[in-house]
Amino acid sequence: MTKAERELLLKALEFYRDERKLSDLPQDDDYAYFDYNDDGTITYNSTDAIDANNMSRLISIFS
Repeated sequence: MTKAERELLLKALEFYRDERKLSDLPQDDDYAYFDYNDDGTITYNSTDAIDANNMSRLISIFS
């Protein structure tokens, strides 16, 4: 992957994260994003929490 391709991919990942407002989710002490279930319990398995953690990992890989 060229530097230009990496930069383009990074911009696309950041755009997706920002459009979904994934970085607005709370994080635990290990910087993992989580969400709350309907009953108010913490979950790492919501679509948003999974996406936020995946985006965070991918952005760190390509940064």
